[in-house]
Amino acid sequence: MKEFLSLVSKPVRYLGQEINSIRKDPSEIRVKFCLAFPDVYEVGMSHLGIQILYHILNGEKGVACERVFSPWVDMEKVLREKKIPLSSLESSTPLHEFDVIGFSLQYELCYTNVLNMLDLSNIPFFSKDRDDRFPLIIAGGPLTFHPAPVADFFDAMVIGDGEEVVLEICHLVSQWKEARGKGARAKKEDLLKSFSQLKGVYVPYYHAKGQEVHKRVVHDINQAPFPICPIVPYMKVVHDRLNIEIARGCKRGCRFCQAGFIHRPYRERNPEVIQQILHPSLKQTGYEELSLLSLSAGDYSLIGPLLSHLMDQYESKKVAVSFPSLRMESVVGRLAEEVKRVRKTGFTIAPEAGTERLRQVINKELDESVLFQGVSDLFAKGWKNIKLYFMVGLPTEKEEDLNGILDLSRKIASLGRKQKIYPNLNVSVSTFVPKPHTPFQWESQIPLEQMEEKLRFLKDGIKRSNLRFKWQDPHLSFLEGIFSMGGRDVSMALVEAHRLGCRFDGWSDQFHFSFWKEAFEKTGLEMDLHTRKKDLEDLLPWSFVKTGMNAEYLWGEYQRGLQGKISPPCLKENCQRCGICEEKVIHIRESDPTEMLASGKAVRKELRKKRIKKKIRLKFKKVGQMRFLSHLELAHLFYRASKRADLPLCFSRGFHPMPRIIFATALPVGMESLMEIVDMEFEGITTSQEVMKRLNQTLPKGVEIIEAKEVPPFFDLSSLPRSSVYWIPLDHLLSKEEAILKIHHVLELKEFSVHQKREGKERRVDVRPLIETMEMKEKSGEDYCWGVELVLRRGTGKTAKPTEIVGAVLGLEGEPLAQLKVIKVE
Repeated sequence: MKEFLSLVSKPVRYLGQEINSIRKDPSEIRVKFCLAFPDVYEVGMSHLGIQILYHILNGEKGVACERVFSPWVDMEKVLREKKIPLSSLESSTPLHEFDVIGFSLQYELCYTNVLNMLDLSNIPFFSKDRDDRFPLIIAGGPLTFHPAPVADFFDAMVIGDGEEVVLEICHLVSQWKEARGKGARAKKEDLLKSFSQLKGVYVPYYHAKGQEVHKRVVHDINQAPFPICPIVPYMKVVHDRLNIEIARGCKRGCRFCQAGFIHRPYRERNPEVIQQILHPSLKQTGYEELSLLSLSAGDYSLIGPLLSHLMDQYESKKVAVSFPSLRMESVVGRLAEEVKRVRKTGFTIAPEAGTERLRQVINKELDESVLFQGVSDLFAKGWKNIKLYFMVGLPTEKEEDLNGILDLSRKIASLGRKQKIYPNLNVSVSTFVPKPHTPFQWESQIPLEQMEEKLRFLKDGIKRSNLRFKWQDPHLSFLEGIFSMGGRDVSMALVEAHRLGCRFDGWSDQFHFSFWKEAFEKTGLEMDLHTRKKDLEDLLPWSFVKTGMNAEYLWGEYQRGLQGKISPPCLKENCQRCGICEEKVIHIRESDPTEMLASGKAVRKELRKKRIKKKIRLKFKKVGQMRFLSHLELAHLFYRASKRADLPLCFSRGFHPMPRIIFATALPVGMESLMEIVDMEFEGITTSQEVMKRLNQTLPKGVEIIEAKEVPPFFDLSSLPRSSVYWIPLDHLLSKEEAILKIHHVLELKEFSVHQKREGKERRVDVRPLIETMEMKEKSGEDYCWGVELVLRRGTGKTAKPTEIVGAVLGLEGEPLAQLKVIKVE
C-alpha cells in the first residue's frame, strides 16, 4: 500500500509510524491481533476504545496488536487496480495473515465498510465459509447489543466492556495455536466453543434458541487499564485532543438514548486516578487540549473541584479543557469561568426537544429559565460558538414541538444580541431512530416522507431567523432505523448493497439510496418492515442479549413516557428500579470528595512571569514517509514535539493563543526537503543547542533538526533568499535526449503556462517568470542517476508546484507524474 501513497488524496491516513505507536518483534509473538475500524483513519483514531484496547493488547507478552482503517475510495481503487491486499498500519501485514481481526462496530451505516475491508483482504464474508486458514473475525462496540443484522459475518461478538475479555480471547487463541503446533487436531469450532463459555461473548455458531448472553461489565473503572501514552496522529482527526474517560454509563435515563442504558451502571473514575493518567499522558503526547469524556460530564460528582484543579495545573502550559456536551445547569457559574482561563472551547447543548411537554416524554429534564440563564452567562463571558442539538420524529411529537425548536433557537440568539454579542449559533437536527434496549425500542420510526416534511418545515423557519442549520439526510436515518431494529434476514441486503457499490454510507457524498432500494428489492425484503411499532409480547431479535435491565422495567418507562411522566436519575444507594444494581457487586460508583486532591482548594499556580524571549531559527530536513505530511500537519508536529520536550514556547495574545512557530515556506505534500527553515520563539534562558537536542529526541524518524541558532527578535523570514533548488530524478521515465530537447524549448519561450486546479476551480498560470534555471544533471557513484535540477523564484503572485512545472515541460501526467520524486535541496 505504502508504495502508492502519492496516488491518493490524504496519504497520511496510511502512514502509521505515529508518535507512541508500537511495533513488536515478530519472533516473540504468539498471537497477531488487528483492530479494525470500518471508517476512515481520522474517525477511527478519534475513538477512545481503539486506543484503550491497543495498549492493553500490546501490554501483553506474546501478543502484537496492529490497526487498520477503512481505505477511502481513492485508495480502494488503487488496491483493486494493483491487486494489493488491505494491510495493517504498523507492519504492512496483509489482514488475512493475522490470527484475529477485531472490528469496532459504532454506527450501523459502517456495515458495508466491514464487508469491503474483508473483500479487500480476500476473506469470505460469512463465518460458515471461513475455515481455520482464515483469521477469526470478531466484533465489539455498542452495535453488538443487537448482533442479528451482521451475526452471520462474525465468528464471535463481544457484548459490553472489552478491557478484560479481550485478553481472555487472546489466551484461548494462544492455547489453541499451541495445541495445533503440537499436532493436536484442534479445529476452529473447538476454539469458538471455548469462546462461547466466556461471559459477554456471543458465538452465533454455538448459540441455541432461547440461550441468554449476559453483557460483560468492568465493575470498577479505576482498576481498568487506561493508556498513558496514546497514539498521536500526524493528521488532524475528528477529536484532535487528549481524551480521558471520567465516568462510564449515565444516571439520567433519557428514554431514546441507547448508550445511557447499555452502559449502566454509572461508574466514576476517581479524581486522583484521573490526574495520575493526565500528567504522563500530556507529557507523552504534547496535546494542547484535553477532553473530560462522559455521557454527561456535568453529572460527575466532583466536576467543579476537578476542573478547577486541572486549570490550576495546566493553565500556564496553555492546555485547554473541553467537554463533549453539558447539561446547562452545570454550565451556570463556575464551569464556564474555569474553562475560559486558557481558551474558549465550543459548547454543545442538547435540549433534544423544543417543548417542555416533549422533553418530559423523553425524560430530558431541562428548566428553560436555567437554560436561558446559562446561555446568557456564556455570552457574558465572551462565548460565541454554541451548538444546539435537537431531534424530530420523537414519540407523540406535534407541530407545536417543531415550532418549539424554532422558538427556543430564536430566544437564545436574541439573548446574544441583547448583550451585543452576535453568536455563531448552529442548530443541528437529526431524526429519531428507535434503539434496542431502550424504553422506545417498541416505538415505530416515522416514514421517510414525514422525515422530509418535518425537516423542510424547520429549514424554512431557521432560514427566516438567520441561524445556521445542519441536518442529517433523512434517507440515512431511515436506513439506520432498518439496521437498528432488523433481524438476521437483512444481512443478505447488506451483501447485495456492497456488491452494487455501497461504501461509506454515513458520508452524504458517498451515499446512494437508490442502490439500497435495489438491494432490498433483489433480496425480496421490505425496507420499512422492521421499523414498525411493536408490543411487549413481541419477540425482539435482540431479546437474548441481557443488559441487566428487564423488559418490564423498560416497558414501564415507555408507558411513563407516553404519559409525559419524568423518572428521577439513578440513586447512589438502594436503587432497585431498573434491576441492574440488585447484585451486590454492581452499584453506582461515585467519587469520594475526600479523594479530591486539595478538595478544590488547590492553590492556583503562579502563571509564568514575563521573561526574556528568544527567537531560534531552525534548519531541518523532512524525508522518507514524512514527506506525506501537509504543511498544517507539520506545524502541529513541531508544536506537540515542543510540548513533549517541555520547551517554554511563546504564545500570541487574545482569546485563542497560538504558539509562535513560523515556517519560511509551505512544502507541498509528497515532497522531500533537505533544508527547511522554521522560526520558534521561546521564553527564558533556553539555548539554541538545547532546543535542537530536545526537539530531535521527540520528533519522528524522517524529521530532523540539522542546525539551530538564535536570531534577533526583529529578524523575519522575508530576508531569506528568494530562490529554491529542487532535484528531480528522471532516468526511469523518459530518455535523456528527449528531456534535454523539451527543457531547451521551454527556456527559449517568453511565456509558458500550466493548467492548475485549485479548490475545484481551473486556471492557467504563466510559470516562465518563476523558472530561474532548469538543466539536466547526472549523479555519479553507486546510486548513479540523471535528472533535472530546477531553480524556482519565490514570487508574491500566482505560483506553481515543481511537479506541475516539470510535468508540463516534459509532458508527464497521470500516475508517472503523481509518483515523481521531488527533493528540495536548498
